[in-house]
Amino acid sequence: MSRPRTSALIGRDRERAEIDGLLRRAAAGEGGALVLRGEPGIGKTALLDHAANRAAGATVLRTTGIEPESNLAFSGLYGLVNPLADTLLALPAARSATLAAATGLSEATESAVPDRFRVATQLMMLLASAAERGPLVILVDDAQWLDRPSSDAVLFAARRLRAEAVAVLIAVRDGETPGLPTPGLDELLVEGLTEPEATALLARAEKDLAPTVRTRLLAEAHGNPLALLELPVSLSEEQLRGDAPLPETIPLTPRIRRMFHERVERLPETTRAALVLAAADNTGDAAVVLRAAATLDLPGDALDAAEHAGLIHTHGGRIAFRHPLVRAAVYDGTTLSRRRDAHQALARVLPGQENTDRRVWHQALATVEYDEGIAAALEESARRATRRAAHAPAAAALLRAAELTTDGGPRTRRLTAAAEALWAAGQAEPARSAAARALVRADGEQAARLLRLGGIIEARAGHLGSAYDQLLEASRTGDDPSGLLETLIEAAGPAFSLSDAGRLAVLADRAAAVTPRTARERLIVHLVQGHAKLLTGAYGDAQDLLDAAVELASTADDPRALIWAARAKSVAHGMGAGLEHADRAVRLARRQGLISLLPLALAQQSADLIGVSRYDLAHAAAEEGERLAAELGQGRSTHLDHMAMVEAVRGRYDEARAHAEEVLHLTRHNGSAYHAALARWALGVAELCAGRPAEAAERLGPVTAAGTPAFNPVVGFAAMPDAVEALARAGRSEEATKLTRAFAAWVDAAPTDARRALLARCRALLDDAEAQEHYENALALAAALPPWQRARGELLHGEWLRRRRRGREARTHLRTAHELFTGIGALPFAERAAAELRAAGGPTPRTEPGAVDRLTPQEFQIATLVSQGLTNPQIADQLFLSPRTIDYHLHKVFAKLHLTSRTQLVRDGLPHLADPAP
Repeated sequence: MSRPRTSALIGRDRERAEIDGLLRRAAAGEGGALVLRGEPGIGKTALLDHAANRAAGATVLRTTGIEPESNLAFSGLYGLVNPLADTLLALPAARSATLAAATGLSEATESAVPDRFRVATQLMMLLASAAERGPLVILVDDAQWLDRPSSDAVLFAARRLRAEAVAVLIAVRDGETPGLPTPGLDELLVEGLTEPEATALLARAEKDLAPTVRTRLLAEAHGNPLALLELPVSLSEEQLRGDAPLPETIPLTPRIRRMFHERVERLPETTRAALVLAAADNTGDAAVVLRAAATLDLPGDALDAAEHAGLIHTHGGRIAFRHPLVRAAVYDGTTLSRRRDAHQALARVLPGQENTDRRVWHQALATVEYDEGIAAALEESARRATRRAAHAPAAAALLRAAELTTDGGPRTRRLTAAAEALWAAGQAEPARSAAARALVRADGEQAARLLRLGGIIEARAGHLGSAYDQLLEASRTGDDPSGLLETLIEAAGPAFSLSDAGRLAVLADRAAAVTPRTARERLIVHLVQGHAKLLTGAYGDAQDLLDAAVELASTADDPRALIWAARAKSVAHGMGAGLEHADRAVRLARRQGLISLLPLALAQQSADLIGVSRYDLAHAAAEEGERLAAELGQGRSTHLDHMAMVEAVRGRYDEARAHAEEVLHLTRHNGSAYHAALARWALGVAELCAGRPAEAAERLGPVTAAGTPAFNPVVGFAAMPDAVEALARAGRSEEATKLTRAFAAWVDAAPTDARRALLARCRALLDDAEAQEHYENALALAAALPPWQRARGELLHGEWLRRRRRGREARTHLRTAHELFTGIGALPFAERAAAELRAAGGPTPRTEPGAVDRLTPQEFQIATLVSQGLTNPQIADQLFLSPRTIDYHLHKVFAKLHLTSRTQLVRDGLPHLADPAP
């Protein structure tokens, strides 16, 4: 809970105003978070104390990161979760079991799936539930030292508690440590005090300072409050009077650390030894420290002198250091032998199964020689951590175990497991380093695992060429067929993104040499070979292979395999064809808590939703996927591409350009021809929708230039009808004719009714004498097209008829086009259809956005799920939000749609939406 201090802050008007505003909003039911950043001693803890003092009527929960605990999984969550144990254990197991197991409040069960983000979502649910009884104030100090699973959970919850009475304040030390990235949260830089404020604080030292000494101390402190309070205490009476010289100027943090060290050195020997125990301990439990002190024959009052000196304080059986730098000065300032003695003593007094991991860590820190027994115990500790989704602590245990191991085989095994744990924890660079160290002595399947991991890391980082090279080497190293195929499908992604037919052909040949034993393995073989055929131009063979892959997915229950199947069906039959598989992949990823896989599933879902013209849901899925990908450190390009396409169709040109240009910037570094093509396609569609066909043709030219190195057939052929229209309307009929012939060759090789309809439309634009026949052919096949393409065909047909003064016939097609465009929110084309309808003698139709178009993507997503009959808790589980946040957005939906109850939404559905079915 809170530990308020009575001393009033000097200055800090800006910081206090920000904090007080956050607390007021939380008390009114509007959650928020604020990150305080600054150097050590700058006053971040004092500002947290201010928040605790000002949080009248609120429950204050507090936790502090401690460097020695940073490798103990979920240790940072204990101070937040333990006071709410009754609330947590009263929640349904599906919303509490993993968090309760992670923090030691219950035994792990099968329902506690090892996924660190499930812990994060359950922490969010716990805080939201507790806030229903009254406001919560969450204070996190020294967050840079929290263990990784705890910091992940806190940041995840802080970004989502917007409709709850929860205020989150996070203090992060910058400067001498790497700090902690906090994307998506407001930050406030805490800087030094002004000179008048610093002078006032220095006066609190109650020391008789000579004017020259005061001036020197003010200059040395640079407004750092801790320095202003501690510098006078560290000086002798002669120095304070100005009769003795002051220390030389040195950097501020080492100065403060040295001052604390000097104060520690003035203490009795027994007190210093007991302080080392307290600094080495990671429980804060006074009883544990005193028991350890007794094993070293230290007196029971050994810590009293440190408490009298103000270096520590005790309360409720807990020991807390005055400042983290005091702990650092004590621990770092002593000898290696004394640190070893402290850890050995603590290990001896931590009995019981519940202390197994802490005991092992103390034993490991006390050991300087190779010790297989302790290494094996650390490896077992890592297994327990992994079962709790604590991948970063598991990696730390495995790395330390490797250091204590002499035998090359076990050492390599432990380094390999550490690299995989670091990657699972989202720590790419340390994972790459550990994998490189392990690879030196690895061979066979172990080497293949390491190379595969390295390739995956390179791919996620956007280094596509390097990723392919490592994955190809991995495929040549191991001899396990299943592992080989998993490697090949991973390598196919970078190769296809690079549009490198040669590289994909190599993978296809290796896949052909494997005899698949399961449906999943056969699916992988067909996918790798099918995409290789695509890039070589063997479109008929590609169609057969991809169709075979789709057939294999009918019984798939693995989200990753479903993503592959959805992609295969979309490539074989057009965007949108894989929606059923993509929807299942998203549902399963949500249900199983596979957050790291969810952005990939959402990317495929948003692509297929675009393919069936369900633009609101497509944008919502892409936006959610982009947000999660950013949090997980995954690639964002696909999501940005899909957002840009929806924004282009909707006429939100500035947003479309911004998102597409961001992708093009990213692809200049990673070389992804696929993502660059998607971005240029979206820019071309934006120009076409804005009525600038010449500019659209320029944008779409590189995308549709078959035979060039950058050409990607999945994007290029899909964009060709847009490019043909742009060229035809820009008066470049010869180029449009050439492009139509290329499109026709592809349609002949991989025919579908939708592609035949688009080809007929292209021919109608270029063959005026036979245009009527072509338009009729397109109309006969239009049922296979989504609303966006059906409307485009109706519009072009109506425009052609109007130009031939066949107004009555034209009006029928133009009216249909207008209704379809309006229904899917494609307002630029709806306005174009309306203008043509007026010119054809028809009435002026309404083209303003409907009420549903005023919903944000998240509001639309929530409204859609409500219309399907889901409850707020069910929706919260799917979207990783709290039920109260769902309710908050739902009230906005009701207001915008002029609804009075969710019953209306369930009964009538969302208004003014086109039927996405053909």
